[in-house]
Amino acid sequence: MKKIIGVIIIAALVSCNQTNKAVPEKKMEDMPAKDSVKNNLASLEYASKKDLSCGMPISAGLSDTATYKGKLYGFCSAECKADFLKDPEAHLAAK
Repeated sequence: MKKIIGVIIIAALVSCNQTNKAVPEKKMEDMPAKDSVKNNLASLEYASKKDLSCGMPISAGLSDTATYKGKLYGFCSAECKADFLKDPEAHLAAK
């Protein structure tokens, strides 16, 4: 009985001493700057020069993008993108 308890204690101690490999944390300097992300959005080529949902020119500022039938469309907000994705064909027909 003492041997079984001893084995259990040793097994518990050995398992507690094992180190877990931690996932490396992303540091702020490893992440792209907020301005560089917006600059990357501005440098993309879009299928339309305006937000197809609200009509705002995409040159005024982009918040989100969506790809539909292989073409990239820019949107001023997540709400406009969601509106477009509900019925893209209707928005494209109105274009």
